[in-house]
Amino acid sequence: MKFSDDRPGERYPLRTLTTKDGNMLAARQNNVSVATLALCLTVLSLSTACGVPDENQPSTDASETTRDVRCQQFESFSGQLTVGNPRPRRTGLVPLIPGENLPVRVLPSLDSVELEGTPDGEIVTFKLGGDGSVGWSARFVQMPLLRGTDGAVQISGSCILQIDLTSVDSNQVSEIPGRPIRITPDGDASAVVEVLSYPSSDSVAQSFAGTRSSTPKVTVDTSIDNRVITVAITH
Repeated sequence: MKFSDDRPGERYPLRTLTTKDGNMLAARQNNVSVATLALCLTVLSLSTACGVPDENQPSTDASETTRDVRCQQFESFSGQLTVGNPRPRRTGLVPLIPGENLPVRVLPSLDSVELEGTPDGEIVTFKLGGDGSVGWSARFVQMPLLRGTDGAVQISGSCILQIDLTSVDSNQVSEIPGRPIRITPDGDASAVVEVLSYPSSDSVAQSFAGTRSSTPKVTVDTSIDNRVITVAITH
């Protein structure tokens, strides 16, 4: 940067500043104006060299981190399993015999939830008892919520698989009433981080499985003979 020669006859001679890129800036020859102009040029030069961050543009590191931990599965499964020997349902309007009471509805029971390791991952097994028809569904959820509440389920994992069994009563008893039973695998390299199994409410038993991978594979099978619903989860 350099100053051009003063113009004679002026009380405050006009000086011209030339930058390295050829831009011309003018200022009167008073100390305040020249100093201010030099400071502005210094700030402009630093801003151009370093770059001014765009607040609306997220950083690459933040985007990569979010993408790595976000669940990429959105599958859902559903079906029905008949266990035992359920009573035949009455069809149509059948009048009651005087003195006869309607039979008390007895639901199948969820006796236990077990987690077993396999060479490829884990299997969550729901063991059922009693007689009747059990509806089941399994789906990946972004925000796991317990049925009938607004509170989020606190569970670890990249993906959360919600498993609902309907028309069942739970026989599971946790150490703290109303709290879920927490099941964890043996190894740190497992496909499942943890499983939370809640007691039934209004004939619905809910369980949640947190997976280690963001792209887990799920296979659901049922067995009438063994009275089980199995959910296989692999990496």
